[in-house]
Order: sequence, then structure tokens, then C-alpha cells
Amino acid sequence: MKSQQGKLLNTIETTIIEMIANEMPNKEIASELNYSQRMVEYHINKISKKLDVQTRVGIIVKAYRNRILT
Repeated sequence: MKSQQGKLLNTIETTIIEMIANEMPNKEIASELNYSQRMVEYHINKISKKLDVQTRVGIIVKAYRNRILT
């Protein structure tokens, strides 16, 4: 069951959160998704705003707290 914040995230944002939780750097995420690094940074910024956090660690913590990641 996902929290209200989890419902605000789209599929690609959830995928990127999972990749961040697996300690993948932006360059590797970009390569895996066939995106530019800039596009990955854009999505991470959107995720940060939606979850009201400022760091990658904050994204992971909030994702677990809100059951976006299990």
C-alpha cells in the first residue's frame, strides 16, 4: 500500500527512487534508462520536491517511511 505521497509519483520516478536506493549514481541510472544525466537530475529534483526533501538520502528515508519502497 502506497502513501498519499507515493501516489503523486509516476512510474519512472518510482523506478529512479529504487535505483537511488540501490546506490546507483546518476550516470549509471541515465545509462540504464537511456536518459541523459540531465534528465535524471530533472526527475530527482521533481522527486525531492514531491517528497519535500533535499538529498538522495532524504529521498530514500522518505520513500521507506511512506512505503514507496518496501
